[in-house]
Amino acid sequence: WVFPIAYVPLWFNNRVRADTVNPTWKGPAIIGWAGMRGVVSLASALSVPLVLNNGQPFPHRDLILFITFIVILVTLVFQGLTLPWVIRLVNAREMDVELPEGQQEAGIQVHLKAVALARLNEKFVQDVEDNELVAMFKKGLENDMEEANQRLASLECDTMAVEEIHRYHHVLVDIYAEQRKKLFELRRDKAFSDEVIRKQELQIDLDETKISNE
Repeated sequence: WVFPIAYVPLWFNNRVRADTVNPTWKGPAIIGWAGMRGVVSLASALSVPLVLNNGQPFPHRDLILFITFIVILVTLVFQGLTLPWVIRLVNAREMDVELPEGQQEAGIQVHLKAVALARLNEKFVQDVEDNELVAMFKKGLENDMEEANQRLASLECDTMAVEEIHRYHHVLVDIYAEQRKKLFELRRDKAFSDEVIRKQELQIDLDETKISNE
């Protein structure tokens, strides 16, 4: 039944076919082989009454129980023990490889900043030339996009560069700690409003949360 469940909806529903990755025959084969078909069979066999309405013993009840236990033995023990061999035999691959959260966030940032830059170059060219704030915004986008691309490249690197990423995070955490100390001094000296300082502290917290989740 695993094969019809996997394929029949794809044949009759265009929406399901568009949203669903083709499972190939390997996924249903493994799921079917891993199916545990023992509990329901045993419950059904044990529900067979001992005697009939006329008081006679139920015919072949012991044989039914014996066959049921044999089925359970085969489907649970034999198929369970051979499941790793079946997986290796079909050479199954993971269909949906989910990227790490940090890599996904970096990729999204690249796309969003690219859209913003394209919009500025398409519709607000004159504003970039005449308005200093818009020009600074565009420059910030370009810098952020370059940083996001570098971050994305570092996340896609091999295991030899993992130590560099950890060291990079260590440097950032140390810098954030010093920035918090400076904000504390500014609050103590009343050089800036408390609301502005809280916003900067919140931004530091957000930046530190990003690297802690990677």
